[in-house]
Amino acid sequence: MKYDFETLVKRRSANLKQSTIPKEIVEAGNVSFDGAEPDFPTAPVIRRAVRELADNGLYGFTLCDEVYRKSVCWWMDHSRGTEILPEWIVPTLGTIYSVATTIRMCTEEGDGVIVTPPIYNRYEQAVRRLNRRTVKCPLILKNGHYQMDFEAIEEAMCDSDNHLFLLCNPHNPIGQIWDETELSRLAALAEKYDVIVYSDEIFADNCYEGRRCPCYLSVPGAKSHGITAVSLGKSFHFTGVNHANILIADETLRERFVDRRTRDHYGSIDPLAYESVVAAYTEEGLDWIRASNAYVEENIRLIRRFFDTYLPEVPVYGGEGGYILWMDFRNLFSDERELKEFLYKKAYFHVDMGSSYDAECFVRMCVASPRWCIEKALECLKTALMDF
Repeated sequence: MKYDFETLVKRRSANLKQSTIPKEIVEAGNVSFDGAEPDFPTAPVIRRAVRELADNGLYGFTLCDEVYRKSVCWWMDHSRGTEILPEWIVPTLGTIYSVATTIRMCTEEGDGVIVTPPIYNRYEQAVRRLNRRTVKCPLILKNGHYQMDFEAIEEAMCDSDNHLFLLCNPHNPIGQIWDETELSRLAALAEKYDVIVYSDEIFADNCYEGRRCPCYLSVPGAKSHGITAVSLGKSFHFTGVNHANILIADETLRERFVDRRTRDHYGSIDPLAYESVVAAYTEEGLDWIRASNAYVEENIRLIRRFFDTYLPEVPVYGGEGGYILWMDFRNLFSDERELKEFLYKKAYFHVDMGSSYDAECFVRMCVASPRWCIEKALECLKTALMDF
């Protein structure tokens, strides 16, 4: 194997994923599969760049220069198949920071922000903290696949109090990619009702089985109202570094966002983020991402085989994009407390519970772990099923 995906990273006690593991899981010697954060080390090219930055000894104010912009443009072309212009790039202090900036930019207190549950819970957290309302248009689960409810979305968008739609692609927590047909239909509605679409695409470098996640800005009509977020966060394990690049094609919209970002007290790019972006967005970084995706894809196949064999009553969704799987335990449990008790206390299997995403008795599993960790956890689950 060219890269190391078998080493389990050491986590400090202050690491969020480490600090939330129940003692039963730790005592069983299992890792946690909650939190969408890999358990193997990031790309060597980044680790070298960070060491060089540390050795140099200067961590001062850092600007978004031509080198940086060219790196992001190159990456969007080679990883995403999307051509962007350098001036579209607006660095921010992270994805949710930029969600909050967008909310402040285009809504007033009491206005609605449209989301499609089951959905990443920190969107609603940002909406709530800024005294806005979450307008929910739940996804429709049909024939083993989730669909957007475009009728409900149109009804929400035609309400003049709802100015913003939060899109997640690949969708978190369901691990599904929205295709160009679906995105085009969404863009047409947003244009019609003058709604801004914020597209969180930080999982978009992690796609499987030959898939590619389309950039929202690439679909017809989206440039006039689209704001797209990309980052190292998921693809290169930078969830703890508060940084993201926001892509905005429309000049007027971009100026509005930059003005709001400035008033939110944005300073400069974190020098660690700068060096990491320039190092990662290269041929070597792309090679590592492809190898990482291939490794995770095998993990996905392993887990699907296990559930097909030992838990056929539990449908497993996702596996298209983002290293997460979405599992439906409703055929076995009607009470999420009982499901959690079984998984955590009897199977020593630590995953995110679906209630965090408005979907009780579902679970989200992060599958970007060394394979031996997954195999060990599945064996524990298998043993627990014998007494179920």
